Amino acid sequence: MQFKPSAQAAASADLARQLEQARQEAAYYRDIAKETGRSHLRNMYQLSGLVAELRDIEQRLRESEGRYRSVVENLNVGMMVTVDQKIVFANAAVATALDQSIAEMMSNADPFGYIHPEDRAIVLEHHLKRIKGEAVPETYCFRVLTKRAELRWVEVTGVRIDWRGQLAILNFFVDATERVRSQEIQKRLEQQLVRANKMEALGAFAGGIAHDFNNRMAAVLAYLSMVLHETDPSHPHYEYLARAEKQIRGGSKLTSQLLGYARNKPYQVKPIVLNKLVTEVSETFSQTHKNIHVHLNLHPGLCTVNADPSQIEQALLNLFVNASDAMPNGGELQLTTRNTPHAAMPSGKFQPEPGNYVELQVADSGVGMSAETMDRIFDPFFTTKELGRGTGLGLASVFGIIKGHSGYIDVASQPGQGTTFSLYFPAIIHQAPVEPQEVQREITAVKGSVLVVDDEHRVLETSARMLAKLGFTVHPAGSGREAIEIFRQKAHELDLVLLDMVMPGMGGEEVYRHIKEMRPDARVLISSGFDSSGRMTEVLNQNCDGFLCKPFSLAELSAKVQELLQKG
Repeated sequence: MQFKPSAQAAASADLARQLEQARQEAAYYRDIAKETGRSHLRNMYQLSGLVAELRDIEQRLRESEGRYRSVVENLNVGMMVTVDQKIVFANAAVATALDQSIAEMMSNADPFGYIHPEDRAIVLEHHLKRIKGEAVPETYCFRVLTKRAELRWVEVTGVRIDWRGQLAILNFFVDATERVRSQEIQKRLEQQLVRANKMEALGAFAGGIAHDFNNRMAAVLAYLSMVLHETDPSHPHYEYLARAEKQIRGGSKLTSQLLGYARNKPYQVKPIVLNKLVTEVSETFSQTHKNIHVHLNLHPGLCTVNADPSQIEQALLNLFVNASDAMPNGGELQLTTRNTPHAAMPSGKFQPEPGNYVELQVADSGVGMSAETMDRIFDPFFTTKELGRGTGLGLASVFGIIKGHSGYIDVASQPGQGTTFSLYFPAIIHQAPVEPQEVQREITAVKGSVLVVDDEHRVLETSARMLAKLGFTVHPAGSGREAIEIFRQKAHELDLVLLDMVMPGMGGEEVYRHIKEMRPDARVLISSGFDSSGRMTEVLNQNCDGFLCKPFSLAELSAKVQELLQKG
């Protein structure tokens, strides 16, 4: 079949159009392929850069994590993370504080095992409440025990955190041992200050009562002694009078204890060897307490101390009697003396002056005391004895006597384990002890003139009557100024001055000084039972001619007057 030219032309044109269209489509897809390749390459380049950036970020994260881990692990503050009551992280500070390695801590199944048994329950309670989101103290202190059982205090702050998808507690630990110890020392010092103030107030109260009571007994004893002196022992009333005098002297001992506690009793101190006094008092005590075995462990080279022997004797007897009360069925009493430097004395209980001390320990095997009892044993009128068996002044007077000698006293005791009192006296190295001298007690008549000075009328009257009975011409003075005026007028005819030290206005110390200025060789016998300022003791120790403690009897006055007059 033949085609017409027009038909052929049309067919050729149509084929050309199809071919052109195919070329266009090929070019289009070729362009698409080229663009797709270029885009892929761009994506590849971008992906390559992203990978490099991610690698850089990862490296920086690793470096940052390393730095933070290094900081955390080397912090002075301890850090510990616990999950389900198990340690999952701990730094070196915690491990060092507990004397453990980190590996040991991480392997410990019980992180609360490090806590002191007495604090463990409250710490666990706080931990569980914090896990539950309940309110607990953010920061608190408790005790922990190191690997070597050393007790330390830690201050802990805890917070809830997420630890790898689990609820955990992050704890920060600070060693608070030194701070807590400092606070405890400060608290003890504050308690000691409060106690010291309380005892000073009680001492002033006790001293005031004792002073007035002492003056009243002085007058009564003076009258009794004069009546007894004039009464024949065969008289039916003599025994009653003698018993009354004995009761007055018993009351005088009670007053002496009060004044000793208040440290208002004048001391006549001199160098003594404590060993001799301890031996003598213990022998006297043993004679009346056969069921108590006294053991002496006395240092042969014991230093000398400055003390009033009668006051130390009273303190020892009070301690021995206290020990016997703690051993109603008998027991052991150990007495030990030694030389002790101040650095070896108990720290924290008192701050002794630097130097050497003589220590006396009185240890019994008795029932012991509780902490509550020990806190009060030196308070006046405190006693654990039943009504009528004790005044509560024994240990109070011991405390006052030791303090009055610039010494220190300590006590250690536990229920069922006995009690040990430790007394410390300042030692004097280069001074020989003074041996006591016997005093004549008989009443001897004398002649002469005496000035009697006392602001208490009843004491002035009885003292004047006793001196008159001894044979003196008496010039009474009821005040310091009156005494100075009388002495100025009669200075050269007076053989003796009996001077009370505690007076209102011009006190005895000032009167004494004026008398000595007017007549240095004047004989002055100081008489008192109360020393509120402490200055009288200084006068007695330095340049006093003689001392007579109130209350005194006619015989005691006679003996002291004879002793003083014989000095000149």
